[in-house]
Amino acid sequence: MTSTKNCKTLASSLMLLTIILGITLTYATTENNYNNDTNFLTDISESTHTENGYKTNIIINPNVVGIYTLENGYKLDLAINTHGIGGVHSENGYKLDLIPEKTFPDVPDITVTKITTSKTIVGQEYTIRINVTVSNQALDYETFNITIQANTTTIRTRTITLTSREHISITFTWNTTGVAKGNYTVAAEATILPGETDRADNTLSDGWIFVTIPGDVNGDKYVNIKDAVLLGVAFGSKQGDPNYNPNADINCDGYVNIKDAVIQGTNFGKSWT
Repeated sequence: MTSTKNCKTLASSLMLLTIILGITLTYATTENNYNNDTNFLTDISESTHTENGYKTNIIINPNVVGIYTLENGYKLDLAINTHGIGGVHSENGYKLDLIPEKTFPDVPDITVTKITTSKTIVGQEYTIRINVTVSNQALDYETFNITIQANTTTIRTRTITLTSREHISITFTWNTTGVAKGNYTVAAEATILPGETDRADNTLSDGWIFVTIPGDVNGDKYVNIKDAVLLGVAFGSKQGDPNYNPNADINCDGYVNIKDAVIQGTNFGKSWT
């Protein structure tokens, strides 16, 4: 009787040992300085869901023990860990581990998206504002230079730092003192960073500026009654008003007033053809 009982105990122990040996416990591995959860449940089917630029694992195995929220027909595994991989996102009182969308290591990607000018015609020796919009498409902070050119003339270079997915509009002022009269195309160029593969969008040419005699509002190379009429229509206006004409704002101070009329009057009758 005792022998039979011992055999049953031994059999139970062997069965338990077999089950234990057949299970690989959950642990975390480190890869590229990020922790990856290794789950012993081999029959989990996983997908991903992108939110706020990050991906979270979507578990569709209904037998996995955990707390879930349903989204798009899938179950999101909700964790209550205080720190997630790549950040956390709160939902229904729980925190989701957020995993950055791109594969590590992240690839730098700076893009110049837009160029605008405060006016299209500027009197020689006066100023014009150039706005450039640039964005950081990558996940890391990036510090780089942005250079503005008019044809082959470098106007200015600035160093900026952008966070992940951040964009910024930068204003440059071009003083045309000593600049030859004529047409200029504005271009902006961002530094190509080490490892950056998408380089075509680091440079953008967009924006036409005509440098002429101060007071030549219509850009026909003469200062005459046509220009005086244009200034008269805009006279008394300020930037943002319906009748504000930036080309009639000769001194580029945001107003069309007596100061601009005096400049135009001083050059009235002049031409450069």
